[in-house]
Amino acid sequence: MTGSAPLLWQKTPETGHFINSVACSADGTRVIAGTFLHTYPKSDAYATTFAKRRGLQADIDLDTTGMFHTYCWDYQGNLLWSVLSSTYEGVYWVAMSADGNVAASGGWYSQSPLNGYIAAYDAGTGAPLMPNYPTDSRVNQVALSANGTVLAAASNKLHLFINTGSGFPGTPWEWTPPPSSTGDDVNVIACGVSADGQYVCAGTSSGKVVLFKIANGAVTQTSPTWPTTDDGSIVHSLAMATNGAGFAAGMSAGQFGYFDCASFLTSGTPTWVNTLSGNAGAVYGVGIAGDAGTVSVVVNTGDTGEVAAYSNAGVQAAQLWLRDLPANPNETSIDGRGIWVATADGHPDGTPGHFTLFNASSGDQVWQFTTGNMSWPIQLSENGRVCVAGSDDGSVYFFAPLLLCPEE
Repeated sequence: MTGSAPLLWQKTPETGHFINSVACSADGTRVIAGTFLHTYPKSDAYATTFAKRRGLQADIDLDTTGMFHTYCWDYQGNLLWSVLSSTYEGVYWVAMSADGNVAASGGWYSQSPLNGYIAAYDAGTGAPLMPNYPTDSRVNQVALSANGTVLAAASNKLHLFINTGSGFPGTPWEWTPPPSSTGDDVNVIACGVSADGQYVCAGTSSGKVVLFKIANGAVTQTSPTWPTTDDGSIVHSLAMATNGAGFAAGMSAGQFGYFDCASFLTSGTPTWVNTLSGNAGAVYGVGIAGDAGTVSVVVNTGDTGEVAAYSNAGVQAAQLWLRDLPANPNETSIDGRGIWVATADGHPDGTPGHFTLFNASSGDQVWQFTTGNMSWPIQLSENGRVCVAGSDDGSVYFFAPLLLCPEE
């Protein structure tokens, strides 16, 4: 039976701007989000819209200049701090360390000169932990280890900032993706970091997946890239299990897979790859439980979409359930204990979006909340008590407590 969504607070920090990314600490007591703007042609098809929002570069002839900020709130919705982050398109992605002490954001920084940025902040005060690092293109994603000492950022390169005790370095370690056989520019679309900071995964616009191992403050090992040949695919999404056992990847043509970190590091071969039955769309979002035991995927199916959950036994996946969604899905999340699966959906611009919470084991819908415009980001806290989400209606939504969550 579907109940009411436990909306604790809603914030609209800037009129006319979108919320493209949200994140929270493991206990949900700190929330970060950034403001963003992109102008869509009326004829924009979903695939084109998604490319602009999830990995490819912006239309620099469109007027999307402004003042875009990164914001941090506490559990009760009190604003802790905000910082000016960008004057062009805005904040594309944010991250929060599990302990709630470090926050990060990235996106475009300016239109002239055209460059992106990577930023890290003290999550309690908003004080910068390093000078903003300029990038040659938009930053598509940022990710942090549990204690915030490893910061990964996906742009035209993978950038890694490793704090070994004296702060983040001024210059990151960088990995440049291999060139495409078609000659197209290749960007790093997604990245993920294990809780202990030992593993960092990355996926590219040419469909490559790669894994890095960190030890003693340095990258010590790089996996082979998978697949070994270009197949026209794109890695749209990645989700790393907090225990570092492995990560999930969402790709093109309904494909998604699981990569055991220890095995993939040397073999360059995924543990398993599945195709969502009867669907040839791209998997725009994946989620994974903290122990890697459950994987969720969302996929576009014409004007609507689907979400599915899989039990991950390590060598093969078994579908637990499949549910329809009312609009094109954009992201999914699983809490650390594998209790909930959450989805955000909506398309085209100007039509309602939805946040939906499912029981991860049964697939039963717990609640659904409708927003004023299409909605892209959603994240469940590691402890399963909080769901934070954002929408193109300009609002950040904070749902808590999730009432059916078992007590610790």
